[in-house]
Amino acid sequence: MKVKLLKDIVSTIAGNIAVGVVDLLYEKKNVNEFLIAKKLKLTINQTRNILYKLGDQGLVSFIRKKDRKKGGWYTYFWTLNLGKSLEKFKSILNKDIDNLNIQLNTLRKSRFYRCPNNDPDLNEESALLHEYHCPECGDLLELKDNAPNIASLQKEIAKRGDIITEINEDLGAISIIEGKTRERKSRAEAKKKTKERLVRKKERERLAKKEERKKGKAKMKKLKVKIKKKGKKEKKKDKKYKKKIKKSKKKRKNKR
Repeated sequence: MKVKLLKDIVSTIAGNIAVGVVDLLYEKKNVNEFLIAKKLKLTINQTRNILYKLGDQGLVSFIRKKDRKKGGWYTYFWTLNLGKSLEKFKSILNKDIDNLNIQLNTLRKSRFYRCPNNDPDLNEESALLHEYHCPECGDLLELKDNAPNIASLQKEIAKRGDIITEINEDLGAISIIEGKTRERKSRAEAKKKTKERLVRKKERERLAKKEERKKGKAKMKKLKVKIKKKGKKEKKKDKKYKKKIKKSKKKRKNKR
């Protein structure tokens, strides 16, 4: 039944020639437009015109990929938007019901007259204007029984109401499936982000350790230079001290 509903809405928007699109895209994703054209036995331009019409109404969506084998031209891949298609059809049915209800109220509130010899109906105002005689043959007009038309309109309204009920059930099922899909994607995205944060944290820690080692090496280098300089100073002091002692000994010896 769902496929039939989809075909009804597709034919309403793009004509009967577009009905085959539903069979090709139903429960599939990213179908190559050249494959669609081949299956429908249409040119690629005719196929694209149909798909663009459906796309304008949100019934189908596409992704495109550059085909380097065909000179870098883009190839489109199409997917049927089931939920949006049913919502669109539901909207059309609701408008039909509104129009039928207007006709129903008119029939219930108004009286119509008809000539036994002619088909056209006259409303109360027109019948009164002609004194309830047919303007063409002059015969007395008869009050038309609206009951069959009222029953027919009520039947059409009920029929569309039943279809809307079925669409609502389908939309409910689709909503549950899409909700679960979104939940899975959300969990996968959260997991991916957690993993990315962990990778970034480890990278920061690695860089921090590297920087710390770098600073440690620089500090050790400075310390070694400082110790080396200090050692040179100590050596100079030691040489000076030895010279002083040597001079002192020499002086004492000369005094003797």
